[in-house]
Amino acid sequence: MEIRKDGSGQKYIEWEQAKGHFKRAWVQRKSDPAKDWAGVSRYLNVVRCNEPGHPGGNPTDFPIFNDLSDEQILLAFVHGANAITGCKS
Repeated sequence: MEIRKDGSGQKYIEWEQAKGHFKRAWVQRKSDPAKDWAGVSRYLNVVRCNEPGHPGGNPTDFPIFNDLSDEQILLAFVHGANAITGCKS
């Protein structure tokens, strides 16, 4: 599983969850207090991809309340989601 950076410098993992269907998870930092709804500044986002490398739809964001690194958050989430769903990562 490879951690990459997008055009905004945010770290992400993209993986094939089912044949031809991809997901992307990334850690986003919100510096605008009006958009930082949980007051934590860091959020884990997850979204489907219309095709590899092209996220689509509306992401779901989860506030991050701990001090784990972005890499630790991404790896834990993707491995955990895949273990629960039975997807081979």
